[in-house]
Amino acid sequence: MVAREFRGHVSHAVAVDAADRDLYELLIDILAEAGERVRGSFAANVATAYDTLPEAMRGLRDIYRGGTEIGDRWYGMSITLRAARAIDDHRDRDPLRLAAVGCSGSKYEDDGVMPARKRYKGAYWSNKGGYGQLRDDWRVISAEHDVLHPETPIEYYERTPDDWRGVPVDSDARLPSGDTVDTRLDQWALNVHEGLVAWIDDVTDDVDPRDVELEVLLGQQYREPLEQRGVFDALSAPGDLTVSFPFQEVEQAQGGMFEQIGWMSDEIAAAEVATDGGEPRAE
Repeated sequence: MVAREFRGHVSHAVAVDAADRDLYELLIDILAEAGERVRGSFAANVATAYDTLPEAMRGLRDIYRGGTEIGDRWYGMSITLRAARAIDDHRDRDPLRLAAVGCSGSKYEDDGVMPARKRYKGAYWSNKGGYGQLRDDWRVISAEHDVLHPETPIEYYERTPDDWRGVPVDSDARLPSGDTVDTRLDQWALNVHEGLVAWIDDVTDDVDPRDVELEVLLGQQYREPLEQRGVFDALSAPGDLTVSFPFQEVEQAQGGMFEQIGWMSDEIAAAEVATDGGEPRAE
């Protein structure tokens, strides 16, 4: 694609590679929506100079002596700051809300395989699954399977993180904390970290990222070995990422499983009321 414009009867063209086309077209749309006069070569220069929308916004605000050089052109601060504000307004939208919930100790013991969300059972699990479905996407953290998509078929199993304590492994890998992987519990923590990284990467857009809010609904038996090994601190996203632990941070959910069930149930009920236009759903 070639963006071309005329200034003072002089033709100026900027070639936009295929790899930069998504950002170029996005910039055209953002600037037009903001009511800015769109010069194709300006958007093309920005798209070829930066890889993502946040990088472009930071570059446009990097003013030196009244302007900034982008690509092969120098632009005054008026156009660059207006464009940066337009991008900022575009990015000021609801974050992507994700939930990672712990698996369930109660499971259907049927032979063969079934989706993870159907393998687990009990009120604790049904509320975890219901809460996960309130979010834009959700996953299950399992001592046996690390990070699971709810629809992934699994067999019956019995496993907790404590089963992996002290079990040695021979590995050259490093934990997110920087420590060596010496035990099977270390390996599980590393696998969970890699699974969360792959999930966040899959659901986010590198060119036009939304901020991410990740809620981790785990009891201490699961949370502590992961947190001690830096699993959550080392997570990142193309935009801003926040990680929260409602079971330990929300007052209503503190105390144990029954309090957690009560809090999740209230959150699910509130979402149903909102979906139904403010009227409680009939039993």
